[in-house]
Amino acid sequence: MHVQGELEYIVTVKEGVDWEEVHKDLISWTARDPNVNSDIVPDRSVEVANLRPVNKRNTHYYLTKQEKDKLILDPRISDVKRASHVTPIRPRAFQDTLFDKTTFSNGTQGPWGLLRHINETQIYGNSTADPGGTYDYVLDGTGVDVVIQDSGIEKNHPEWEDANGTSRFQEVDWYQISGLSGSTNASMYTDVHGHGTHCSGTTAGKTFGWAKNANIYIQAVLDNSYAMNISDAMDTLLAWHNKKNDPNDPAYTGRPTIVNQSWGYVIYLNTTDNPNVIQFSRGIDSGYFLTGGVHRGVAHTEVTRANLRQYGINGEYQGQFNGKQVYGFPSRVTSTDADIKQLADAGVIVCMAAGNDYMKVDVPGGVDWDNYLEFTADNITFYRWYYHRGGSPSLLGGISNYNPAPVITYADGFNVGAVDTATQTVQYPGDPSFYYLDRKANFSQSGPGVNIYAAGVSVLSSSSNTNVIGGVSYYNDFNYRQIKISGTSMASPNMAGMAALLKQAHPDWTPTQIKQYFENNSKEIMYDTGLTDDYTTFNNVHGGPPRIAYFPLSGQRPFKLNEE
Repeated sequence: MHVQGELEYIVTVKEGVDWEEVHKDLISWTARDPNVNSDIVPDRSVEVANLRPVNKRNTHYYLTKQEKDKLILDPRISDVKRASHVTPIRPRAFQDTLFDKTTFSNGTQGPWGLLRHINETQIYGNSTADPGGTYDYVLDGTGVDVVIQDSGIEKNHPEWEDANGTSRFQEVDWYQISGLSGSTNASMYTDVHGHGTHCSGTTAGKTFGWAKNANIYIQAVLDNSYAMNISDAMDTLLAWHNKKNDPNDPAYTGRPTIVNQSWGYVIYLNTTDNPNVIQFSRGIDSGYFLTGGVHRGVAHTEVTRANLRQYGINGEYQGQFNGKQVYGFPSRVTSTDADIKQLADAGVIVCMAAGNDYMKVDVPGGVDWDNYLEFTADNITFYRWYYHRGGSPSLLGGISNYNPAPVITYADGFNVGAVDTATQTVQYPGDPSFYYLDRKANFSQSGPGVNIYAAGVSVLSSSSNTNVIGGVSYYNDFNYRQIKISGTSMASPNMAGMAALLKQAHPDWTPTQIKQYFENNSKEIMYDTGLTDDYTTFNNVHGGPPRIAYFPLSGQRPFKLNEE
């Protein structure tokens, strides 16, 4: 039975906590139980809003605000977040005006990342022209399942065909294959944006992708009116992976799972008002005024983005809303990061886009980890926004943007930054000759929280027929489309494709082993100024590893794709 003032909250328990014990305390009448602290846990039987039976860390309950404020003090609880306050997610990509590492998306082409990531050195020099060479391969993702969480898919695109012309795309009911209650709307398998189709092609397209013979699955989670909510997408993915990797389950296949997440949560800064205003939804005409902050242990009173950029506040420009200039910044959702940890613990290889906010992402103990801005709410409460801790999804769990000392969990996977098409010219000391380094794309997140970089500018891939990002005729079938776009959204599926090939070669390897392989084989030859606080030098890695992904397991390909 509902009580007055109840709202839906996501309760996330800490890693290692007995979820069932917490759940029992919340749904039981505990007033007379001396083992339950009534000053923290409600005395009544709390109603469950969403049980999420496969998920042992996140459950939704109906609570009053007063109950929520008390429950967050429970040492077993990582976070209690109002479901409606989970910030929106957005694709981590943007439209290019030029379409190449030459300039055109038309005609018979291959994406430059395929060539760059099988070479140890920067083979393009300072040119955007094809340097010669071919992408030869033996590994093609056979036996691997690739899941793209995105805007949907152009399900009949020829890029999903195998070498025999048979489609590898799997149109499934996610609830049915996972064993959870619910049903997938068939209209989810459309793509009015084009972003999901593009990411799918980069990971597993027969021409544009790496895993040319992997099975392709889609979970529409953004820019699709029939999208799954994130909770259901995470839970069905986890349950399905567990079923198909359980030898005692009739659904057993033993196939590895790779998931690409080219999306992220966002909060906004209205930079027109002075002081600037924090907003949790783009376009609303309300929010919370900045009052100052701390940078590297030193307090300041700066309250405008123009003056805060010296402290690392950049953000991605969103446009004008209600006459106000708005920038977007990465935002944390503790429950989503707990989902990521459970996926990685189950053996799923998780690849995520680092973000396009021109922001540094630090790690615990880093020089910028404790930087924060303060803002007011209800004119009485001061909040601290730790803006260099990145956003969700994340490999670091247990973190909110506002908790000064979180209990942190670590998952093994890839937080992928974007490599630019342009290179950095460097002169040898005392020598008039030059050499050229790969460099980070200016928009890409940087810092120690980005653990690897992949091609992310002017990436050629498939596009949908009914979309907002456009494209030109697909060279192999003019009934479909192809396009070049840029973003860490494009870098992450490159990493997912390479990970799928490695899982084909080593299906028994854990996420830790896959991560270590790519980190150990990566080439630290990206441009690095050596500084950690030159926040507006956008091509610098800002103290993070200058790793460009390198995949040495290439070889003679079993079939050719671009023959005339």
